[in-house]
Amino acid sequence: MNASQDQVVDAITELVPRLMTAMDGYDQLQHAIEPDRFAELSFTSEPLVAEVAARAEAFGALAFPEELEPVRTIIGEGAKYELRAYDGLSRHDEGMGHLMKANRAHCRAQEIMYALAGAMSPINRYYLEPRARSNDSLLQALASDATQQAGVMVANNDRKARGGFSLYVPENLDPETPAPLVIAMHGGTGHGADFLWSWVREARTRGFIVLAPTAQQDTWSLMGEEHDYPHLLQMIDYVQSNWHVDPQHILATGMSDGGSYAVIAGLKEDSPITHIANFSGVLHMQVFMDGSIARAAGKPIYIVHGSLDQMFPIETAYMAKSELESAGAELTYRQIDGLTHSFARFEVPAMIEWFNPALRLPE
Repeated sequence: MNASQDQVVDAITELVPRLMTAMDGYDQLQHAIEPDRFAELSFTSEPLVAEVAARAEAFGALAFPEELEPVRTIIGEGAKYELRAYDGLSRHDEGMGHLMKANRAHCRAQEIMYALAGAMSPINRYYLEPRARSNDSLLQALASDATQQAGVMVANNDRKARGGFSLYVPENLDPETPAPLVIAMHGGTGHGADFLWSWVREARTRGFIVLAPTAQQDTWSLMGEEHDYPHLLQMIDYVQSNWHVDPQHILATGMSDGGSYAVIAGLKEDSPITHIANFSGVLHMQVFMDGSIARAAGKPIYIVHGSLDQMFPIETAYMAKSELESAGAELTYRQIDGLTHSFARFEVPAMIEWFNPALRLPE
């Protein structure tokens, strides 16, 4: 027998706010600066995670009316992936592989739950920066029915494929106003379908387009033959052909290998990229070998690097800072004390306002 309408509403009300709180909590854990505090922070989340698991089990046991089955599927799958993410976090001391799988599961949960952002207030709020979540006019504008030209779109970017892209266009974007474009590049072995979700909240709050390409191979073209740049130009051209992009505000950014490649792509002779932001990457030797370092003169570049980066030690950031300043770049350098090799998402709002001061939090 199908559950009654009251039972369905109660089940959703019991699970969804707790699930979104757990997803918010994961965002905080994922970006904890001090490694020594990670286990402590993870431990504090255990009661909430247990509650989400219990509510999800009860939710899954209900027989929804046929017309609400899609909603049941979305919420159930979102909870499943978020619980999988927390399970991976709890096993972080067994190796980085568990943490990487956990982060991918969290991205999948975000992707799944976004389908209900326009229909459910707790979900709508989650996909905004915390300081904007009380902005009722913004929430209402974003909850409007998205057209085919807005929301999350994917082009040949299944997670088993390489070379496609994911795209986010804010639902309330004014088609008559030129929109800034952020090109967000994943780290080595990563995927644009996942990395997009490190940017949707900020793009949705502040009103810019995010293009998250996936490298043609396991990572970007940092050595040997150039596989990615021609495809990147085609992607940018596609966005410019379908939306009103501000040609004075096209940012290439990325994490680790993606940050390193953002510098390479941004310094190409024919590059449409106007700004570069490198998170936990390096200044690759390629820019010296092909002479493109000279094109850093006058280029706005933003570097974010952790003092405890175990993959690219902080000395690589000192070197990049010195070389770029010598080349005449308009450099902003942000060293994050205590940060390991990770994406410092908490630095994104400041970086975005550096990229375009008009992208302030809406009032």
